[in-house]
Amino acid sequence: MLKIAEASLIFCVTAAVLAFGGTEPISFAVVEIVLLGAVLAVLIGRKDLEWAGSLKSAAVPAALTGLVIFQLVPLPDPLVRLLRPDNSILNATLPGSEHHFFSSLSIAPYNTRMYLILLVCCAVTFFFARRLGQARESRRRLVTWLVALGTFEALYGLVQYLTGWQRIFGYVKKYNLEEATGTYINRNHFAGFLEMVIPLGVALVLYEHAKLPRKVIRGQNTRIKRVLGGRRLSRIGLWLLAATVMVAGLFFSLSRMGIISATASLAAMAAFSGFQRKAGLWVAAAIMACGIILVLWMGAGPALGRFAMITDEYTSVGESRWSLWKDTARLLGWHPLLGSGLGTFPVAFTRVQSTFLGQFVNHAHNDYLELASDLGIPAAALFFGSTTALLVRVARKAGSSEVSFERAMALGCLGSIAAILLHSLADFNLYIPANALVFSLILGLADSISPANSSVLRRANDS
Repeated sequence: MLKIAEASLIFCVTAAVLAFGGTEPISFAVVEIVLLGAVLAVLIGRKDLEWAGSLKSAAVPAALTGLVIFQLVPLPDPLVRLLRPDNSILNATLPGSEHHFFSSLSIAPYNTRMYLILLVCCAVTFFFARRLGQARESRRRLVTWLVALGTFEALYGLVQYLTGWQRIFGYVKKYNLEEATGTYINRNHFAGFLEMVIPLGVALVLYEHAKLPRKVIRGQNTRIKRVLGGRRLSRIGLWLLAATVMVAGLFFSLSRMGIISATASLAAMAAFSGFQRKAGLWVAAAIMACGIILVLWMGAGPALGRFAMITDEYTSVGESRWSLWKDTARLLGWHPLLGSGLGTFPVAFTRVQSTFLGQFVNHAHNDYLELASDLGIPAAALFFGSTTALLVRVARKAGSSEVSFERAMALGCLGSIAAILLHSLADFNLYIPANALVFSLILGLADSISPANSSVLRRANDS
């Protein structure tokens, strides 16, 4: 059963990333069917699985899923008005709306149903990754596969940027024609994916570097040759190359927040890394230096030009992210407890929209605000609070002095989670299906590093 879970997880996340980041409905429907089918297969063969500690980890996903289902349940109008006083007013403004004795808390049930399926898929991905993270070989294959997928995406993006061949397979791009986007439509979501994978590549470099022999006795030429020509040193070079390519791909996405988030995550990893007497600092510096050299060689002017305009984007009183956030903050006042329904922000926002008039605003460009608007402030606090608690626990493991693959994985997850949480301040990566699945997978790997699983993982460490 573990093989089914692993194969389905790899296939579904890969397919979602390659299919425009999962934003193409038909392709992502296939992903959903395969992933939910894998759940059925695993449940049928559940005797082969040991879900240690799953009930505790299931609390937050179950609470969020339950809330979204409750948002879809038809309720008597008096109760709806009590729970969400603005719901009846909003429904009355929708085209074709009629008065009924029953209505749902969600102001756009179709949107909420679609995102409910995505939420369930993310929960499944989390639990699959959590269970697979307890097995040595599965854990290593997942991390290796993510780095390989990230390297492919970065190479694809670099080809787009350097050659001007702005296509996603057979699709001719209409937007972001001067940036690297890989198989994503939006450069910021391409950057969001890479910033979650780069720390894993860096962690692999740190781990292989830490396992190198440190003492070479004078005159032992054979041992020196064995070290220099061994597989471990070649792995360091391979992971270093992969991380460098991903850094370059991220830079040429020209995503300012993506670059800032990735840099901050590498800094956090360097701060927590104690591999071989602060060698982690040198490794992180080497990766950044290689990436900067590659970027300078290709031309850093466009990206630097984007940073020059950052003040206009976040301080302008006109059409900017700042104006979107102010309107979204006003929107929270209409439904602070239970939200307007998962995925309903585009509909709800029209009531408070004072910027980008005449345009369709589909996201708040801030995952914290948008999730609070969709699910309510308590649910958003529950999700981001539990994620932060997991980040703290992983940081403790990453800051330990042991040299193990488990600690390297903790260090990589630390960087990945920190990067996407920072990027979420200025974008909506968590609403992009592929990135939501990748984030759920990394959360699952991070959650597998727990006191209950420490003995299991310790036995699985590489020698």
